[in-house]
Amino acid sequence: MRIIVFKRPSWRNIILWGILLFVLVAYRENATSVFSGKLKPIYSATVNTQAIGLTFDISWGEKTAEPILDILKQEGIHATFFLSSPWADKHQDLVQRMVKEGHEIGSHGNRHIDLNTLGSPEIENEITTSQKVLEKITGRSVQLIRTPNGAYNNKVISEAHKLGYRVIQWSVDSLDWKRPGASAIINNVLNGIKPGGGAKTGDIILFHASDSAPDTPQALPTVIKNLKSKGYSLIPVGQLLDQASSTWPPESNLKEEPIAPVK
Repeated sequence: MRIIVFKRPSWRNIILWGILLFVLVAYRENATSVFSGKLKPIYSATVNTQAIGLTFDISWGEKTAEPILDILKQEGIHATFFLSSPWADKHQDLVQRMVKEGHEIGSHGNRHIDLNTLGSPEIENEITTSQKVLEKITGRSVQLIRTPNGAYNNKVISEAHKLGYRVIQWSVDSLDWKRPGASAIINNVLNGIKPGGGAKTGDIILFHASDSAPDTPQALPTVIKNLKSKGYSLIPVGQLLDQASSTWPPESNLKEEPIAPVK
């Protein structure tokens, strides 16, 4: 009869396994993403300058967009406006003003619905429908998209990338759509929703220029002046990405060539 002898693991092996377990737990989200093939949108960028991406979403409303454009013009700031195509089609004069004044136009989709609830053909139709409207109005190529409600999954990112888009989220949320008042919006951006947060180099700030965010025009001048005083420059996301050596999270660093759509 053969006798199997189990050796007691050495302290060195125990320590090595302990370190490995700690790394996997500490970075469980990234580890899961790597092994499951999960794709991510861009939340922020690594840049060598003090640049911050400034963005506004618009899906409806008549009152908020123009005052925001006035503020940005006065402050000499350019931003990215993610526009839903029905709003853009209805407000072509404002969209053309955005382009004329140096702002970047991104897509916020067609219908304001969660794209991660749709199949690949429907996702493609939502993106291309919006693209045709926005490019006709602006006369420029649209290459960035922020999905409605920030909803995404592998299929959404894959389809968007196949169509030549980069999917943009945010790392600093003003929460202006909750109508918390100008002071709260200012605090959310400058200090963060959680302690130790707040806008910094490479971040992407989310504001809304829809009428769902009536406090934004009051908060915006203070935010701009404060960030300028700290040496930050507020720029469109496309320019931020042009400066970037990488984007965060790592799963947002997609290859240059289109990836196959998820079935």
